Amino acid sequence: MQKTTRRQFVKHIAATIGGLALTGPSTVFATSKPVKIAVYAPSHCALPAVHAFHNNLFKQNGVTVEIVYCSGMPDIMKKLVTGEVDFGQLMSPMVFQMHFGQMKFSQTPLAVTQVLGTNGGVLGISAKSKIKKIHDIEGKTIGVHSPLMVHNLILLLLLEKYGLNPNNIQIKTVPMNKIRHSLTSGEIDGFINPEPLPTLMEFSEISKTLLLTRMFWQNHPCCLLACRQTVFEKNRQMVEDITRAITTACLMLDNIAMRKAQIEKLYTFNTPFKKLPLERLKQAFQPRRSDFYPFPFLSAGYVIVQQMKKANLIPFELNTKVSVNSIFKSDVAMKLIAQAAGEVPGTSVPASAERKESFKLI
Repeated sequence: MQKTTRRQFVKHIAATIGGLALTGPSTVFATSKPVKIAVYAPSHCALPAVHAFHNNLFKQNGVTVEIVYCSGMPDIMKKLVTGEVDFGQLMSPMVFQMHFGQMKFSQTPLAVTQVLGTNGGVLGISAKSKIKKIHDIEGKTIGVHSPLMVHNLILLLLLEKYGLNPNNIQIKTVPMNKIRHSLTSGEIDGFINPEPLPTLMEFSEISKTLLLTRMFWQNHPCCLLACRQTVFEKNRQMVEDITRAITTACLMLDNIAMRKAQIEKLYTFNTPFKKLPLERLKQAFQPRRSDFYPFPFLSAGYVIVQQMKKANLIPFELNTKVSVNSIFKSDVAMKLIAQAAGEVPGTSVPASAERKESFKLI
């Protein structure tokens, strides 16, 4: 039997994450009409909803749920717009574009009740690269899998804070399942991407970490849990029950003492996360690398909207605070995180819906 090398193994796994996710049909988990939640797994931010389902947190909150596994964010977006699903895991900049009708679909007002993942991003470079510090990426090409991921905005903000001319750095859109090839072929010099792909590429000795995004913007949001505003307004109790369940799952996963056991438990179920080795999952989702604090801070939303304006992703004339406050339901989130905190020891409840967003130069 031919032995599979680490490099071949990671190439196969990267294709699974970037191109396949889970392309098969979703499973209906109840005969009654379930609440449908669309996720892109095995990504970092899909973990809380999948965890909530397999730990019966939805049932404990009185709701029947179907987890709909999608092939990518565009698929989730389309299903959310058409009403095929009730909730979706969406990249945070995508939420604002959809809400204000800046995409190919018509304007779809959205409500956000929680963050699904925090941190979890890596600015990686080739394992053979001579790049040593952030200033060394000037004149280089950095791959992003979508301009609508928060990590792309973080990269632009990173360049700004370091005083680097963005015109001297090429940011190239590369599909996630092509990042490995683009890096090894020299098409790109580095990439910025959420977990678990960076961990898998490092394990294969294809890449190495230049910067964890949390080192620059600590506890930044990644994906958000979104539903249509009409769903939020007409089915408020159901929305709160769903959010309470996933918020509890996030707090359990965010708890450093509990996380390893929670990931190991989830691994016993047949989910897309089983496509990856357990040890790699635990490495990618280790505390302070990929976290799960669920509160949607308004101040973080302000940063995202401001950066989107600079990148011409939304109209510059939009009022930043009004825009964020119209989408982030932080009052609801505050109530629900206080309720969920009673289920998870050591949980902290925010004192305010805003916090100081700081950026650290390394």
